Amino acid sequence: MYDYDKIKKDIADASAAMSRIQDRAKEEGRPLTTKEAGIVAELEVAISEERKKLPVSDPLTLQNLGGSLGIKDVRGYALRGPVEAKDHRSLYGAADRYQWEDKSINFFDAVFSGRHHPELIRAAMSETVPSDGGFLVPTEYSEKIHNISLENEIIMPRCFVQPMKSASIKIPAMTIGNHSTSLYGGFTASYTAEAGTIDEASPKTRNMELNAKKLTGLLRFSSELAADIPGGEGQIVQICGKGLAWYRDRAFLKGTGAGQPLGILNAGCTIVVAKESGQREDTLCWENFTKMLGRLHPASFNNSIWIIQVSAIPQLLQLSMAVGTGGNAIPVLSESGGVWKILTRPVIFTEKTEKLGDQGDVILADLSQYVVGLRSEMRFDTSIHVHFTTDELLARLIERHDGQPLWDAPLTLEDGTTTVSPFVTLAAR
Repeated sequence: MYDYDKIKKDIADASAAMSRIQDRAKEEGRPLTTKEAGIVAELEVAISEERKKLPVSDPLTLQNLGGSLGIKDVRGYALRGPVEAKDHRSLYGAADRYQWEDKSINFFDAVFSGRHHPELIRAAMSETVPSDGGFLVPTEYSEKIHNISLENEIIMPRCFVQPMKSASIKIPAMTIGNHSTSLYGGFTASYTAEAGTIDEASPKTRNMELNAKKLTGLLRFSSELAADIPGGEGQIVQICGKGLAWYRDRAFLKGTGAGQPLGILNAGCTIVVAKESGQREDTLCWENFTKMLGRLHPASFNNSIWIIQVSAIPQLLQLSMAVGTGGNAIPVLSESGGVWKILTRPVIFTEKTEKLGDQGDVILADLSQYVVGLRSEMRFDTSIHVHFTTDELLARLIERHDGQPLWDAPLTLEDGTTTVSPFVTLAAR
């Protein structure tokens, strides 16, 4: 049996390598060299061969949305699929890059100085509030911040990402449907006699709209630290990147949809599995996991992961299931090659879920059914006035994005009663 997670990683790595070669040639204003063209051709073949190993996808997996896997418009702003590279250049291309040219002072030091610098570009972050901006972060810095964030995120590396050129974008989507009456998108079929009448079905479509929501991150530190911050600009980039990862993940998991992304736990398509009768407070049991898996859409199995509150680890390491009449016990949580698994699916432990015992502390998710809209620009600004009496600076980083599931409701199976979804969570105990 193939290791689908490894296959998808290999495809993403090959795609990123191909994009880097093509971007370099475009930046230098030249065609690919013979050697580069050969490498790109080999990578395309490798991607094609790896794709053949993946299972045939249900239409709901949307694996072909936006074009073939691994091969994207190198100019950027093309929809990126779940297994494709989502580094800054893959999303936005190499064009229209704002570079910081002054080698005598870096961008952050120029901002911290509070003095005019000809390369600082102040632009409005909001189309309606011109003062809501800051200094446009040069691409070399925003690229590093985004890529560091991506390395530390759970959701974005595994979902669809739509780079946004404007404050909003509409994405066509299908109504999920009811298998007791029709299939995905309203598809129906029937056997008919020769010259018999065929019942027509109109596709049931809907519009999804992504509206960029503003996320503002704040940094507070002394003026002395700003003048001599450990690690210099690299330290600021690390702080911003890791902070951005934490808040983006939390929004994509728990966002309300009101002025922020719609997180998985608040989505209308997410199924909540009830606790077991008599189950003690703040506990997990084997039946919780088996019943959650039973409500996962079958086509989502190979893409699914468990996202579990980190404080559940002690319980899970002691949790086992009885097998046979001899009383043999098999651990629920297993480890292979450094990857924790439950019921063969990978487990990611995080603090970003709800706390242990609350609804949402355990999530089974196919993140390929989530889409993120992401603006390329970031803004950075400082103020000495807010904490003037303590001689401190307040810095802020502003970024805009949105996110929501591709599903609007669970799917009802052919029996007319059972519902399944790519997103399943556990009720409070």
